[in-house]
Amino acid sequence: MTKRDFLRLIIKLFALYSLILTVFSFIPANISYITQQFDIFIALLILGVAAIIGLIYVILIKKTDKIIDALKLDKGFDEEHIHMENFNNLNIIKLATLLVGGFLIVDYFPEFLNHCFFAFRRSVSNNDFWGSVDEVVYGTRIDYFNWAISVMNLILGYILITNYHRISTWLIKKENNS
Repeated sequence: MTKRDFLRLIIKLFALYSLILTVFSFIPANISYITQQFDIFIALLILGVAAIIGLIYVILIKKTDKIIDALKLDKGFDEEHIHMENFNNLNIIKLATLLVGGFLIVDYFPEFLNHCFFAFRRSVSNNDFWGSVDEVVYGTRIDYFNWAISVMNLILGYILITNYHRISTWLIKKENNS
């Protein structure tokens, strides 16, 4: 496999990941705004953002080589080919475990910081102004449930990254025993 093929694969997987997040996360999360009170501006805004994300998906899939050339992603490598002789089942599972742990951290760290910010601002505020603003804008003052979910996902991502070898060997043993 050449480095260019590997970069194509990574960009296309990222495009697919973005499309899946849009379809299964962004659109359902924002449909609630339309169902609560129908407003044509909000509906058009949601459809516009979804269309932009869809357009980015199409560009990432169709123009992958132009993106690699424009960003010069294939420059600076020592070798042209990526050798995958040692890429067995264990190494594939190790890579997948690292990627899943990394995605968990990347996805939930901003949400965790957001919840921390709101809780900190609420605790240091002398008046109830910020609590009222948060309640109007976000529907709740401090969302402890989603805060706990983001903390658990960060911990799970950390565990997956730091113990990827043990988890991979455990999964291979479980597969061989079945």
